[in-house]
Amino acid sequence: MMCMSVIIMMLTPSLHSLHACQAVGFDGAVETIHSMVSEAKKKAGVPESHLLESLGMCLSGGEQTQAQERIISQLKERYPNTTRHYLVRTDTFGSIATAFPKGGMVLISGTGSNCQVLNPSGDSPRCGGWGHMLGDEGSGYSIAHKAIKIVYDAEDGMADPPHEYDIALVKKAVYQYFNVKCLTIVCVCVCVCYTVHCSTQMTNRFDILNYIYEDFKKCHIAGLCKTLADLAVSTKDPLCCHIFHQAGADLARHVKALIPKADKSLLEQKGGIHIVAVGSVLTKAWDLLKDGFVEVLRETDVSVTMVKLKVSSAIGALLLGAESAGLALPVDYSTHSTLMYEYDKC
Repeated sequence: MMCMSVIIMMLTPSLHSLHACQAVGFDGAVETIHSMVSEAKKKAGVPESHLLESLGMCLSGGEQTQAQERIISQLKERYPNTTRHYLVRTDTFGSIATAFPKGGMVLISGTGSNCQVLNPSGDSPRCGGWGHMLGDEGSGYSIAHKAIKIVYDAEDGMADPPHEYDIALVKKAVYQYFNVKCLTIVCVCVCVCYTVHCSTQMTNRFDILNYIYEDFKKCHIAGLCKTLADLAVSTKDPLCCHIFHQAGADLARHVKALIPKADKSLLEQKGGIHIVAVGSVLTKAWDLLKDGFVEVLRETDVSVTMVKLKVSSAIGALLLGAESAGLALPVDYSTHSTLMYEYDKC
């Protein structure tokens, strides 16, 4: 059992996405998995020839049945002595299975955002997770994008800032983060009797366009969220706090959308629906998100218990893999997570 645990925990940081297979190809992905399994066996003191009982993998993109079947078939064909049983599921399943024994909900807000509920039946409705072109509401990218859009709309005169808040501090943060330069324009007017000098500063707002279009990196844009969070904490700037308030509300709307699709047993258990919080935005900026989150929760009739993991979500992949092979492992779930927030509908 120790060998299985080590293997799964090694797989997680090195190969976390089936989408990454597009870069290295499925052949490369299969080789990577096999090499990590071999290394884990070595570290666990297990012979290379030893056949594992189960290998569980929870990967981004793992919800696609065709991708699951393809990667498993190649592993079986090329490395038939790896394991008796394979299981490939999406990465959200790993987080839920690590925190809860009989299903629950995961809410993710990092660079992107996503929400999914895993019912005891295996049914797994989702809300979000469609990327920045179609969603990512409440994510680091979304927060950054809203801040940039508010500043540029205000500067253009296209739209007033929310509640006519002053944009000065948010604007400064945006321009500094993207290294938007200020240009000094000097005017000299010479008359017969006197000379008038005047100067003004103009911001070259075109500087930001390279980051948005030509050299677009979603994670870099999302990085502005950390700067804005620090600004909100240190200055209590109304506009900045408003942006995070709205992000919290957006995240709660994911939860609200899935409540009708959650199994009755998940809703009626002690503490209501149990949610595992994942992602640096949700777990580290919770104090800024909470009021907006709770505002939307009040529109529902369920209680919420939110936890964050203390251990790797790879443990969930291990447990799901073992379960699929008919193996019952002794697990103390109380050691896997810590309480983050409780909302009582009463």
